[in-house]
Amino acid sequence: MHYIKNIIKYTGIIIFILLLALPTFEGLSPEGQRALAVFVLIMTFWLTNIMPLAITSLLGMALMPLLNIMSVDNTFALFGNKAIFFILGALIISAALYYTGLGSRMAFSLIKVFGNTPRKLLAGTLLTAALMSCLMPEHAVAALLFPIVMEIALSLELKPLESSYGKLLFLSMAWGAIIGGITTYLGGSRNLLAVSILEQQYNMSIGFFEWIKYSWPIPTLMLLFFIFLIWKYFKIELDNIDKAYQVLEEKLAEKGSLSFDEKKLIATLALIIFSWLFLAQIIHISVTAVIGAVLIFVLKIVAWREIEEYVNWGIIIMYGGAIVVATSLVETGATAWLSNQIFSRLDLSIFWFLALLALFTILLTEGVSNVAAVAVILPIAFSISDIYQLNPIIITLSVALPGGLAFMFPMGTPPNAIAFSSGYYKIEDSVKLGIILNIAGWFVYILVLKFYWPLLGLTF
Repeated sequence: MHYIKNIIKYTGIIIFILLLALPTFEGLSPEGQRALAVFVLIMTFWLTNIMPLAITSLLGMALMPLLNIMSVDNTFALFGNKAIFFILGALIISAALYYTGLGSRMAFSLIKVFGNTPRKLLAGTLLTAALMSCLMPEHAVAALLFPIVMEIALSLELKPLESSYGKLLFLSMAWGAIIGGITTYLGGSRNLLAVSILEQQYNMSIGFFEWIKYSWPIPTLMLLFFIFLIWKYFKIELDNIDKAYQVLEEKLAEKGSLSFDEKKLIATLALIIFSWLFLAQIIHISVTAVIGAVLIFVLKIVAWREIEEYVNWGIIIMYGGAIVVATSLVETGATAWLSNQIFSRLDLSIFWFLALLALFTILLTEGVSNVAAVAVILPIAFSISDIYQLNPIIITLSVALPGGLAFMFPMGTPPNAIAFSSGYYKIEDSVKLGIILNIAGWFVYILVLKFYWPLLGLTF
């Protein structure tokens, strides 16, 4: 493993140097080429863990103005992205659930419903996250489930970075939210963005229930595949979860009925969830998360000292730096150049054009936010698809649905970042399992493209 890491590390460094030294590629701006160089270097460092992840992100930010890719002001302004503040607010809310004991009550309820065996609990966590993210943003689902899963992990005395079951618990939470999030408009803003681009360019639309009609086989098959892996192939060191049940039951018996702090937190959570469900078009979910965090202090539910102990500040720095590096690819035109290089120069059949489009989107969304990936790829895909005279709806679905399936990296999407903040697994763990789900997601898309969508009139 160390040998492979060294190969990746030195390959990344060599590519970084070459991209900086070579003349600018045709059609690519000098800033775009330098942005690609930094992206390769930072991804390499994240994969090989040469430095702490947060420090690697800070290096990426420092290289932006140093290499004249973006100005200092723009670089550090991007660090204040709304996703950062959502994660910050979510972790503060999670801390309140943990310290008040309300998270223990929720964890106990989840175990009572699903937890006869370790595998059933994993499947239950996965399905709970998936179903919830059909109704609210996947970010919000991960934020709500994180402290519950943490309580289960602590009650089972699972050791961070050592317990296979601990890794799977947090990955099931995050990946369930991600898979379910592509099912409806409510799961993620990329879905609505894709439809709005479709409306602007072709004066066509996809209705709420029409989207579900097209999308549901992909998350359904992905969930079934993941559950199959849980049942057959994943190593689980636990024989039962009786200990968690016993620990939580004793803890709740000692606490007794709901405390006043828990009741205040329930009221706060009700307001937050109501806003996430019904007001997301008026108040962005990140604003709601921050307001919720402020309310927790105003109502004196937790103390700042407890927040400092609970929140993984490194994950916030890492994610902020990742946003800066990824955004540099978009702003300098590097992602658009890459898309054009791949699709405009290949002589492909319609089927393989769509399949490659989906695969490229899946890979790109691991390093760039899925909203940015959709915003960049979809217009290019539309212009190329006009040559094939394809139905624009099939192009929209082929970008938006695969574009929501980011499994490998914590910087790919907030649910991954929130799960990673638990400290129960390394990036290499999520990469090993995530690449399996990425491949499965692509094959599931191909099956749906080939056999299901033609039944609904989406032919190619």
